[in-house]
Amino acid sequence: MKHSALAYLTITAAAFVAGSASAQMAVTIGATDAAACYNHARSAYESSTEPCDNALKDALTTRRDRMKTHVNRGIIHNRNGDLNAAIEDFNAALDIDGDQPEAFINRGNSWFLAGRFDDALEDYERALDAGLNKAWMAWYNIGLAYDQKKQPEKALEAYQKALDLNPDFTKAKNKVQGRAESTRQN
Repeated sequence: MKHSALAYLTITAAAFVAGSASAQMAVTIGATDAAACYNHARSAYESSTEPCDNALKDALTTRRDRMKTHVNRGIIHNRNGDLNAAIEDFNAALDIDGDQPEAFINRGNSWFLAGRFDDALEDYERALDAGLNKAWMAWYNIGLAYDQKKQPEKALEAYQKALDLNPDFTKAKNKVQGRAESTRQN
């Protein structure tokens, strides 16, 4: 179940590396072990947190790279289905920078995977408030959460906002078109 839900989550990078699924995660870039951690987080197949763990143990890792490394390790934990560890990492990143939009959107994804859709919605909104560069990612995730809450009108509105912000976002386009086709058939 968690793996099929995770298939809905697209991994993206601060430099914006798009993945192949639906909701959005934001990966951040650091240096050395932190850079290896980033590469593990953006890979759809990597499950090891070792480079992240090493970066966090390194006394030379800057505060900003620690924050980014927590976000990236949290993404790996999400992928591995260890949602509690993921949330701990996103919280640690937010302890360093309380306005870190990537930490909010990814913690929202943890809540989403845990079935805590109201908490997910709150964090997606906080990612928007914190200035998420790719706001369409959060709007799409908001649509997914509203779909899970059986609120199709709100979901459609969120998907449309995602599409308005990024007209080339195929997954949002498919959601909007699918709703239009379903309405015509009824």
